[in-house]
Amino acid sequence: MQLTTTFTASLLTLLSTTSAAALPQTTVTPGAPTDWDVSNFVLGCSPGGCTYSFSISGPATADVGPAFSTSCSGTDVQQKMVPCADTNLEANLAPTQSVGMVLQVSRYGDKANGGDNGYMYGNATAAPEGGSAYASFVVLAKFYGDTFASGSK
Repeated sequence: MQLTTTFTASLLTLLSTTSAAALPQTTVTPGAPTDWDVSNFVLGCSPGGCTYSFSISGPATADVGPAFSTSCSGTDVQQKMVPCADTNLEANLAPTQSVGMVLQVSRYGDKANGGDNGYMYGNATAAPEGGSAYASFVVLAKFYGDTFASGSK
């Protein structure tokens, strides 16, 4: 009987640990920097400019809404923020003289309190000067304030 009780308790502990790992990420602290994970970043350049594509995901935040996962693509020739598949996100690839290629990403979304929409922005080096693009990296995004009333974008 003791062996059965111990086995059952161990199995329940294992199941609860496994289930907890599968839950979505919790909401991060309002106003705190937030990691957005970039993966499958692909960069192709020619004398005419560079094209890029990548996947990006991030946790829920009180500032801009639920967790997200989407894909983005564009060119550095556009020289502006371009909507991703999830149009609440926009991206731009900007060449710099000192760092290399910098990926800029912004997100608009409904705040958790139901008030105005929030705006988050972050950037990260996607390819060092003279080097190959990073396949994956983190964009550290920060909340920059309320932008407009919900539903007016």
